[in-house]
Amino acid sequence: MNNIKIIVFDLYNTLIEIKESNNFFLKLFKTSKNGFGLNVIAYLELIMTREIDDVMTILPIEFKELYYKNEVDLEKELDSIVVYKEVFSVLEELKKDFQIFLISNLASPYKKPVFETNLYTYFDGLFFSCDYGALKPNERIFKEVEKFTGNTKNEIVMIGDSFKSDVIGAKNIGWKYLKINRREKLLKEYEISDLSQIKKQIDVI
Repeated sequence: MNNIKIIVFDLYNTLIEIKESNNFFLKLFKTSKNGFGLNVIAYLELIMTREIDDVMTILPIEFKELYYKNEVDLEKELDSIVVYKEVFSVLEELKKDFQIFLISNLASPYKKPVFETNLYTYFDGLFFSCDYGALKPNERIFKEVEKFTGNTKNEIVMIGDSFKSDVIGAKNIGWKYLKINRREKLLKEYEISDLSQIKKQIDVI
């Protein structure tokens, strides 16, 4: 039996999904004259580590113009977001025995569904990359949870869909981890296909 006390979730493709994605911010980049003077990696990192109002003051005015010109596409993405069927019941059950947190790499408009669906009510803390200026797998955003809770590394498990961001990020800082894999055959012992498997898997990781 391990001593896990904290469960940290990723958000997109772990708890919720965009049914009609149009890659809004990537689309803005591709339709700009010269990528706003950045390569795509630097651009996306900026988008996900600053509030959108700040981004508008940093990038050329063309970004703001394109953003508002195409904002309906962003709204379509946000309106298409759904919570996976098992999420609310699983979180309700886990809250009885664990503290629950959220760490997500996202641009600030994509925080909206967390509050509109009332997902936020299940968490003891929310850590968004656009608020903390760091992206998973950077250990800085993981350490925010440790600072907030005072728990040690072996008391925390990360659950997400990304090998690079969630598994490697957690592994590098010394956390336990589980990878949600909803689409393919499970190949690794740390993979689960449904969040309802969490409690059982926590006992063996």
